[in-house]
Amino acid sequence: MGNHLTEMAPTASFLPHFQALHVVVIGLDSAGKTSLLYRLKFKEFVQSAPTKGFNTEKIRVHSTNPFM
Repeated sequence: MGNHLTEMAPTASFLPHFQALHVVVIGLDSAGKTSLLYRLKFKEFVQSAPTKGFNTEKIRVHSTNPFM
């Protein structure tokens, strides 16, 4: 599913073009939510400790592929 959306992204007219967007990531314990957040923010894998509570970060994405 994710690969399909990535292929559609350049021509995805159904996605709104916002200047700012708030995203909430929810999931089970030890599912990788914090790892995903830090991967998007720092563009590298970081070692993280188990999270108590929640994390918030501001992330700027300038390219169509935020993982590069």
